Amino acid sequence: HRRVRKAVVSTQSTGNEFMSDMCQGYYNYGRIEPDANIDDIPNLIQANEDMVDYIISSLSIGPESTILDLGCGRGMYTIRIAKLTGCKYVGVDLNAGYVEECKKRAEEHGVGDQGTFYAASILDMGDEIVGNRYTHVLVLGVMFYIHGNLDTYLNRSLQACCREDTKIYIWDFTRKVDWDLCVKAQRHFKLTYPIRTKEEVCAALSRAGFELVRLEDFTECIIPSYLILKRECTKRDPEAKVLTSHLPGDDFIAGNLAYMVYYLKKKE
Repeated sequence: HRRVRKAVVSTQSTGNEFMSDMCQGYYNYGRIEPDANIDDIPNLIQANEDMVDYIISSLSIGPESTILDLGCGRGMYTIRIAKLTGCKYVGVDLNAGYVEECKKRAEEHGVGDQGTFYAASILDMGDEIVGNRYTHVLVLGVMFYIHGNLDTYLNRSLQACCREDTKIYIWDFTRKVDWDLCVKAQRHFKLTYPIRTKEEVCAALSRAGFELVRLEDFTECIIPSYLILKRECTKRDPEAKVLTSHLPGDDFIAGNLAYMVYYLKKKE
């Protein structure tokens, strides 16, 4: 058992190191135009910075804004948005180690006094988080990890953090076919449950009292990122024994998965 556990930790560590090299703290796919020449793109740093710009523009985030980033990870989206706009922020993540990284990184980028980060479950947040009211709430690639508790999360946590005019921005994976067909995605994510369909997500959001303002299919803009990951993973691990972050890309290209953006507000 110790050998197996050590091997799993080693695999995760290697994968995290690879994504750190590729993204430098963003740990996401970013945004790349579908017709971009990926041979000229060495990593996903610029793609993530472009995605931050896209979020700021799409949501009109400015110096008077207060954003909440649920599942903020290592905090680079929160921090860059704060740096570019001057907004206030709160970031929440379950991983206490990530939160310490966030705080240190915020100071390094000169935005430590604009907000704070909390180590907490997004399913059970304290009054210091929920008690605030935010102009914008971001849920970036987190919701598909919530299994069986989605309605609880949406009703108790997300609703509590939103006022009537709060703009909510969710991006996440959705499946378009039976989960059994998403073989490559299953191998990478190692989930014990299927990713939800777009229809299932929209139904849950509606039940929780949210109105869908706009729905955007972002798949074409992340496929180039997966192709770049595949190129770089193959150089290091040709048989994908350890580095698997590119594998879901095959399911996106095959039309098995989609990457959706949900623009929401509370129902009146």
